[in-house]
Amino acid sequence: MSQGTSPTRAWQSRVEAGFEAWGRLVFRHRFLAVACCLIVTGWLVARIPELTIDNSTDAFLLPDDPAVVVYNAFRDQFGRDDRLLVAVESDDLWTFEGLERIRSLHRAIEDEVPYVVEVESLLNARVTRGDADGLVVEELLEVWPETQAELDAIRAYATSNPLYRNALLSADGRVAAIAIRPETYTTRGRAEDLLEGFDAGGGGSAAPDGPRRRGGGPGPAFLTAEEGDELVAAMLSLAERYRAPGVEIHLAGAPAVTYRINTGMTRDFRLLMPVTLVLMAIVLGVLFRRVGGVVLPLLVVLLSLVATLGTMVLLGIPGSTVVQILPVFLLTVGVCDAVHILAIVYRRRMEGEAPEDAVAHALGHAGLAVLMTSVTTAAGMLSFVTAEMAAVRHLGVLAPIGVALAFGYTLVLLPALLAIFPLPVPRRGRIANEGVFPLESFLVEVGRFSVRHPWRVLVPTAGLTAIAVLGALQTTFSHNGLKWFPEDDWLVTGAAAFDRALGGSVTLDVVFEGREAGAVQEPWLLHEMERLQGEIAGLARDPIVVGHAISIRDIVEETHQALNENRPGMRRIPETRQAIAQELLLFESSGSDDTEEWVDSTYRQARLNLRVPFTDALAFPPFLARVGEQVESRLAGRADYELTGLMPLLAKIFEQVISSMVRSYAFAIAVITPLMMLLLGSLRRGLVSMVPNLLPVVAVLGVMGWLGRPLDMTTMIVGAMVIGIAVDDTIHFMHKFHRYFQETGDLEFAVCETLRTTGSALLFTSLVLAAGFAIFGLSEMKNIQTFGLLSAWAAVVALLADLLVAPALLAVVEGWRRRRAQAAARQ
Repeated sequence: MSQGTSPTRAWQSRVEAGFEAWGRLVFRHRFLAVACCLIVTGWLVARIPELTIDNSTDAFLLPDDPAVVVYNAFRDQFGRDDRLLVAVESDDLWTFEGLERIRSLHRAIEDEVPYVVEVESLLNARVTRGDADGLVVEELLEVWPETQAELDAIRAYATSNPLYRNALLSADGRVAAIAIRPETYTTRGRAEDLLEGFDAGGGGSAAPDGPRRRGGGPGPAFLTAEEGDELVAAMLSLAERYRAPGVEIHLAGAPAVTYRINTGMTRDFRLLMPVTLVLMAIVLGVLFRRVGGVVLPLLVVLLSLVATLGTMVLLGIPGSTVVQILPVFLLTVGVCDAVHILAIVYRRRMEGEAPEDAVAHALGHAGLAVLMTSVTTAAGMLSFVTAEMAAVRHLGVLAPIGVALAFGYTLVLLPALLAIFPLPVPRRGRIANEGVFPLESFLVEVGRFSVRHPWRVLVPTAGLTAIAVLGALQTTFSHNGLKWFPEDDWLVTGAAAFDRALGGSVTLDVVFEGREAGAVQEPWLLHEMERLQGEIAGLARDPIVVGHAISIRDIVEETHQALNENRPGMRRIPETRQAIAQELLLFESSGSDDTEEWVDSTYRQARLNLRVPFTDALAFPPFLARVGEQVESRLAGRADYELTGLMPLLAKIFEQVISSMVRSYAFAIAVITPLMMLLLGSLRRGLVSMVPNLLPVVAVLGVMGWLGRPLDMTTMIVGAMVIGIAVDDTIHFMHKFHRYFQETGDLEFAVCETLRTTGSALLFTSLVLAAGFAIFGLSEMKNIQTFGLLSAWAAVVALLADLLVAPALLAVVEGWRRRRAQAAARQ
């Protein structure tokens, strides 16, 4: 029984006719289509060697984020605070052999590790003292000890010096620290700039243009992630060389974290890409049982992937731990597009159609659905452009481009290849009884059961959903890069060693700015810095413990003590500004440039640096809020201040995880729901179709809550991505159902015929998605493993929702509508 042609069906028919005409056009101009695809792909692929990876902490945030702007200004003034930290742990540290090891390693770092500005260790630790000639600033081991008595004297001085404790030496004297300060700015382009400046008669710039600064213009480019990785790799090689029985060498600090994430990404890419391709080939082989059914889809998705990577370089987007999901994501999504087209071509060829007719009819039959699935998938990923984190926003830009390219290659390259290499006519065999594809009859029976017994499906679904919602309410948030790696990983053990012996590796800097030049030399400000140092330590709550703190005040007190016969009781701040200025002038005149690290050249700005253990960023926002309130109270408007360093950046990332997740989920739902209504031409069916698409999100959050898995930067993207992907199967199902229901008015027939013609493709594309995401379980990074397994679980739930819940909901809604219409007719 036909129900007429609705306006929605009319425009859909025109679009489908356009796709069919397009299929014939490409088929007849197959070689031109292939040539155009190869030219565009080759142009983009040529840029892939320029691809970079950057997982530094500040790179996770947007360049104009206030926290990043403040941090960049801080680095411009004081240099890098994110040192590479090396801990040398041994029982023989205070022996001649132990000190020689420190000296040798220190000098090897200076000679062999690139991009190093300064190395600080016991070898060159500052000693400030007074003698008959005045102030003397020298290095701890400037004169090498020759006797045991000299060695004991050095040990006694080092272990009693408060400035060394947890900075260069552990409290028990067993662990010595070496702090490596990298270059602040990149060295790339520096030689070329100098030559250009020489030719022009002037000096060259320090580095190429980098992020915009507070004044609005770009500043010098900071040390690149690649340069930082070279530094850490060289230090790891040195550490391996200096390890010995009874001697442990650990690395920690932000550069080490960045390096470890980058190398983990590289390893994953080399492993996961081949495994994904093999898995795709197996699934396609099972589905089509033809070489062409395997090779052609894989060729299409591979070209779309490399084209996306080339586009990534053109846009200047670096690889990151978030963007690393892109290759496998595009492979799985792109294969699904090709499968829906090929499945119909395969069926049409089996029914005896000519190759051109089979391709054209396949595009006409599935082209609109593939277009809509591409649009909704892109919309789900586009939701990430609302994020306030650069890495997530980059995914929101690249993924829709990749989805669009996959759709384009499916519409242009796939028909052209099918014209050049047509699929052979399948053997009929037992097709009449079992269907064209595996499990076809089973899927039809599943749909028939859901239509005939909808409440047997919907009531258990409601119960399981309620359980999932309860679990979702227990979900927590987290951001801790160390948790991404195994407990025995060198990064994790190194950070733990620093936390345990040297007070931690995460920095917090309080930057003070007075009203005028020389304000830092005011006694009141130095006294307030002293008080704040103790008060901030008192504000810390487990797991935060202030392990070390230092500022210009320490240099002032140390100098004052040295100038007063080295008496311990004189380790204090002078009473007048003039005395402070004079003593600092004497310190600088002694040949030391250490003040440059703690004050600006006009003594208007100064920094108080604190170090805490590397812990979950969840703990940082409330601590920073308390610190801000305390500093505000102490300064009472007499000076300005800013909080910066690694801790505020990590805290900002944690806060943005929460806000970005809410934005992306809302955006995805707000965009995809109207698209479903447009496709189905019905507000009612559009809303009904969204129910199966939200169930996977609830299921994912429920599992995370019950298993105690927190939402972090990686897992937060599962929800919006799943909404975009889960709706793909729903679109194919509802699009075909809508067509058959419009033609016959028979709901059970429409559902069964939809599953007969599309069910196997839905099943296998879901298996491709689930298997593709499950491959992330092979990653060595736990956050990527969790992301992959959760996404695979979501794909399975989405399939079950489309096979069981969607037909049941349609049966209930359409049954209610029919009864209402019959009641109205009787009246």
